Amino acid sequence: MDWDAVVFFAFIIILVIVRGHYRQRERTGPGPGLATGDQAALSNAMDVARRLEQRVESLERLLDEDAPGWRARARA
Repeated sequence: MDWDAVVFFAFIIILVIVRGHYRQRERTGPGPGLATGDQAALSNAMDVARRLEQRVESLERLLDEDAPGWRARARA
């Protein structure tokens, strides 16, 4: 038995199977997305991030008024 031929045909068969798998996935489209609990957690995390960003901006404004040049000192 010629093992080179067997390996070649096995490789071709594996390629056909992999290609068919990914074609099927393309036809079915994306999955359902995030679960409801995950969406709620993501929304909550976004709200917290937004509030933290507002706090940082407020602190930077206060520092700009009270300690001009603080940014340059922080980098040094």
